[in-house]
Amino acid sequence: MTTFFDLHIHTQKYSDCSFIHPEELIAQALEAKLNGFALTEHGMRWPDEEFDKLKKIAEPHGLVLINGQEISARNEKNEMEGDFLVFGMKYSLTGRYAAAELAQLVHDQNGIIIAAHPYKLSRRGKTHYYGAGDKIYHLPIDAIELYHPDHSSLAVAKVQKAMQKLGIPGVGGSDAHKIFNVGSCVTVFENKIKNEADFVEQIRRGNVEAQKRV
Repeated sequence: MTTFFDLHIHTQKYSDCSFIHPEELIAQALEAKLNGFALTEHGMRWPDEEFDKLKKIAEPHGLVLINGQEISARNEKNEMEGDFLVFGMKYSLTGRYAAAELAQLVHDQNGIIIAAHPYKLSRRGKTHYYGAGDKIYHLPIDAIELYHPDHSSLAVAKVQKAMQKLGIPGVGGSDAHKIFNVGSCVTVFENKIKNEADFVEQIRRGNVEAQKRV
């Protein structure tokens, strides 16, 4: 049984740049024919009590919610080393982490780390990215965001090349900050996902593929 997840969503509750009310996500996820979605706020994980309230709203609709976070890695010079989606952690990763340090910490806690939009172009030009870019070749990541609304065909080709060389899967996420973007890029799981443990394990095993819907 295949299942469909949007694993990169921000809400206005904990990400100032988002316009999405958390409660809106339930109806939109159903409209987008999702089986679940992940919350990946900037620099933090939802507090368990608040997350459990949203899960209780989603559960009667058959939706599985995953509590993740998006972390911006910076080196000792405070230079950007890319954005990463983190799952399986039980606390927010506050503070500054270099990319390699972040990956090690996540794996020490039995979590997974995904390079978010590694080849999303920045305003600085064709070789500058909001993501990790070619640094992904030197990091112990578990997956790479292949389909993302800001990934061009060239970016997709670069990710596919890295996936093949590194032997890790590609995933899809909308990086939604507005409600109607939810579900535009998704991750398709080969098996049914019942909880966070299933979610993490299936990505770690590579039993996923990315899909772009629009």
